[in-house]
Amino acid sequence: MAEEFALTVEIPEFDQEAAYNHDRPISSLIRTQLLHLHTAENLWLPEKDRTNININHLLTERQASEYIQKVTALLQRHGEAAKRKTAASGKSKKGKGASPKSGKVSGSKAPGSQAQRTRSSARKGKSRK
Repeated sequence: MAEEFALTVEIPEFDQEAAYNHDRPISSLIRTQLLHLHTAENLWLPEKDRTNININHLLTERQASEYIQKVTALLQRHGEAAKRKTAASGKSKKGKGASPKSGKVSGSKAPGSQAQRTRSSARKGKSRK
């Protein structure tokens, strides 16, 4: 009977010091994350609450981490404040605009026409928050 051999794979030893180097230059993935956070910061935060940090000057993983922590905390605080403000006002988004089933047909288009179907399918894709 022939001997059977198991395939062995050598696993290199894990060097924890080399793996967690905060002074390593940032990767393209981190650069993209910085760009997305910077965009969110400038779109959603009032000017007085922004960090005014130029992300092009962030070169190391430590600098990127500090920026990400600051902006994430600011965005969370801003989102919670907006949520409380909306809840306190008691306004709901229901009742805005005409109902799509109101029976009114605009122009000379029949209810089953292509234009009518396209418009109603576009409404279905929008999320309501």
